Amino acid sequence: MSTKERAALAGRARQASMTPAQRSEMASKGHLAAAVKAVVDRAPELSPEQVSTLRRVFGGASA
Repeated sequence: MSTKERAALAGRARQASMTPAQRSEMASKGHLAAAVKAVVDRAPELSPEQVSTLRRVFGGASA
């Protein structure tokens, strides 16, 4: 079994053990992390300190 296949199985097992509210929260955090990453990636003029501040302000979602 490949690493990718094991990760997929672990993800499905984790999802099965979570409540709908927990799954929703996890999805929201994932979306926020992707949004912060998109902003940071599209703004190369940001200093490392500014990037760190953005991530901290948004709850460390994309850390």
